[in-house]
Amino acid sequence: MRYARFFAVALLLLAALGCYKRVLVPPQFDLQSREVLGIARFKCNEEGKLDAYATQKFMEAITRDQTVQIVEMGTVDELLKEVGQTALNPEALSAIADKYRIKTLISGEIEISDVQPKLTITPGFTYVGLSADVEASLVARLIAVDNGATVWTGSARDKRNVGYVSVGSGGHFMFDAHDPESAYGGLVDALVKRATKDFRTTWRLVR
Repeated sequence: MRYARFFAVALLLLAALGCYKRVLVPPQFDLQSREVLGIARFKCNEEGKLDAYATQKFMEAITRDQTVQIVEMGTVDELLKEVGQTALNPEALSAIADKYRIKTLISGEIEISDVQPKLTITPGFTYVGLSADVEASLVARLIAVDNGATVWTGSARDKRNVGYVSVGSGGHFMFDAHDPESAYGGLVDALVKRATKDFRTTWRLVR
């Protein structure tokens, strides 16, 4: 963060000296050419609400600088069951497209690869809490429903401390919280921001 601020200040100084001018660069990927978009709820290998929260944040990120229509749908498995298919093949995509009137399907997956739990106990046992250092990756892609081709893919990896975790069935960690923003918002925001950079406008200095 410190280096990013230094770089931003340096760019402003260069612009102020008259050597460069700031030019707004459009997103590398034009989503409007792919609408109407359908988004399947992201898959997560751990229990809880992390998948739904990441899906919502992904939608917010890709529509920040672009105006597009997005149809919210269930998970990929739920969509396949609806259309009577077992794999996301061209037949399944065609059936999903007909049902939801979409041209492009967004799918994604969050992989939790490392969880290091931390138990917090205050004196007198007035508070007992479980948090964890979590390493996670996000992979998302846009699929053209007319031919099944992947037209875009993005990924990111990050490690953050998250709160309000618990151990679910089978020893799996559950990422569940009444306030997801405070619990694991930092982790999801970092993953989504890096993975969706192609959909945002940027500023560039040119002579």
